[in-house]
Amino acid sequence: MDIIPAYLAIAIYIVAGTAIAWLAKKRLKKDVKDFYTAGGRFGSLVVSLSYAATTYSAFMFIGLVGLSYQSGVGAMGFELVYFVGTLFLLYYLAPRYYSLHSRHGYVSPAEVLTDRYGSPAVGMVVTLISLVALIPYSSAQIMGIALAAEGASRGAIPFAIAVIIAVSLALLWSVVAGVWSVGWTDVYQGILMIFAGVVILAWAMSWALRLPSFSFMSGELGYVPNSYWTPQTFLNMTIPWFFFAITNPQVVQRLFAPKSREAQRKMVTLFGAYGLIFTVMVCTLGLVLRGAAAAGGFPLVAYRDAVTPTLLGILPPWITILGLVAITAASISTIDSIILTLSSMSIRDVLLPLRPNLGQKAQIAVGRAVMIVLALACMIFSLSRPGLIVDLSVLSSSLLLPVAPLVLGSFLWGRGGRRSALASLVAGFATATVLYYLKLSPIGLPMNIWTLAISSLVYLILGSFEKIPEGGKKIREA
Repeated sequence: MDIIPAYLAIAIYIVAGTAIAWLAKKRLKKDVKDFYTAGGRFGSLVVSLSYAATTYSAFMFIGLVGLSYQSGVGAMGFELVYFVGTLFLLYYLAPRYYSLHSRHGYVSPAEVLTDRYGSPAVGMVVTLISLVALIPYSSAQIMGIALAAEGASRGAIPFAIAVIIAVSLALLWSVVAGVWSVGWTDVYQGILMIFAGVVILAWAMSWALRLPSFSFMSGELGYVPNSYWTPQTFLNMTIPWFFFAITNPQVVQRLFAPKSREAQRKMVTLFGAYGLIFTVMVCTLGLVLRGAAAAGGFPLVAYRDAVTPTLLGILPPWITILGLVAITAASISTIDSIILTLSSMSIRDVLLPLRPNLGQKAQIAVGRAVMIVLALACMIFSLSRPGLIVDLSVLSSSLLLPVAPLVLGSFLWGRGGRRSALASLVAGFATATVLYYLKLSPIGLPMNIWTLAISSLVYLILGSFEKIPEGGKKIREA
């Protein structure tokens, strides 16, 4: 690929996105609620594409394509479990989050848990867990851009340069106008992502079908379980992914943004359509490339995160450039949402309880400074190339899994308070951390079953002795 057109395309993408971010600033009101949640003023199209672009990232374009290539149709089953779980949880909980925001003006997702369990310590612990868990996930997005740039340019765009560009751009689009600049650039990027994905898949299928011995999903790639997708592996990867919609704060915060109940309902429907197309598209691409490799038309790639970068190196130049821009868009739209949400949690759930008189302008100013620190942390972490993109993403959701019992209990259970919430979070997070680093599966059960079981049991046992705090009744009744 000629490097000059690639740089030109990326420059056009950056200029167009930055222009959209600055234009969105006109809609921003000078208060914290509007900076982080749009004050509940997003229409259905903006909130739908923002939710989709925040959710679907380098994990899909790089990680899931490579996982499908390596492990077969089980990768599609893994991602469809997330998809079904998300739609189920959104159908039930999105109206409740909308109601809470419109009635009580919550900014941070953890503020809901603070009120429900009657202690700022709950919001603080959730924030600290989120900060630890989402640095690897954000770094996976940055690595996705860098790997794609390396592969598409055959090393002409160095990994470190791509990392710096990605972090700088995500930071810029976050600080300009908060969720307004992030949300409107998400619309732009969400359209780019799905258009590029369809074009790449169409080319790959047309090319692969012309190979003399091409076979789709041959051998163990076409069934589950297989040598990769054992029942233990499937459960371990799908359990945290099923609860992604209620444990990952960057997507929960989007549920505060719709301008009406009708916009919120349309968001779930439109996201469902987008998500189904995107999931089938990227998994099919991985399977097609594996079939092409078996037919001798595509290289046999051992490192699965290199599958998409390898494809970018052999596509027609204009599709390569389109793919590189789309992967950049998918990654940026997730990174900027994460640092925006973590910034809001740092201010609202950690700083504000300590400094309750901190004004609106000061909160936004400090929030922007926190974004810079978070962006630098993600950049440093990603430069170390800590692991595979899918593995890092699942690890992040595993560390956030102890939040799930608290969220579900907030709306479904009339018991539970500060002690049960804090003990559940600490026990679940400690379980996930210890089992992950020691690579243990006690009595043959995977790590995430233990994490969910222990955090849930601690929550239910201790919570049965605690009455719901007075302030938590408004959450329960939402």
